[in-house]
Amino acid sequence: MLSRKGTPFLINLPNEWVDKVTELLQDSYRQQLAEDAKIFEVYGKLYKGEVLVIASLINPNDEFAIPTTYSVSMDLEDGQDHTKVLDSLVDSVGAFFDTFFATKDWMDYQDQWQSEKFKDLDIFYKINRENIGLTIKADQLLNQ
Repeated sequence: MLSRKGTPFLINLPNEWVDKVTELLQDSYRQQLAEDAKIFEVYGKLYKGEVLVIASLINPNDEFAIPTTYSVSMDLEDGQDHTKVLDSLVDSVGAFFDTFFATKDWMDYQDQWQSEKFKDLDIFYKINRENIGLTIKADQLLNQ
């Protein structure tokens, strides 16, 4: 399960939103991606009381290459404007990858959820080597 809180899954965020964020990341880090032959995969999920955004840096030509995955989550109350929340979570993704690409041998992986203030919001993040695409496929198979 990808949810930080273990709450019930509601919906995936719209493909249009995911595509827009993916394109933004691809454009923002075009040079670094070209140098490393990598791309971004982005996932957005809405759970009861939580919104989750995941950006995974993968090598599309090597299925065994280990990705770098940044997951960021925030509590979401009923009726809360999720647009501002999503914008802040995407900004958090960018802040992480700015640091990641600026540090040649970055290796500060943390598989446990960490909390921090970001733009006056309480966010939760983890950085690991999980292949989210495979995790989602496995979850789908197990839930059939």
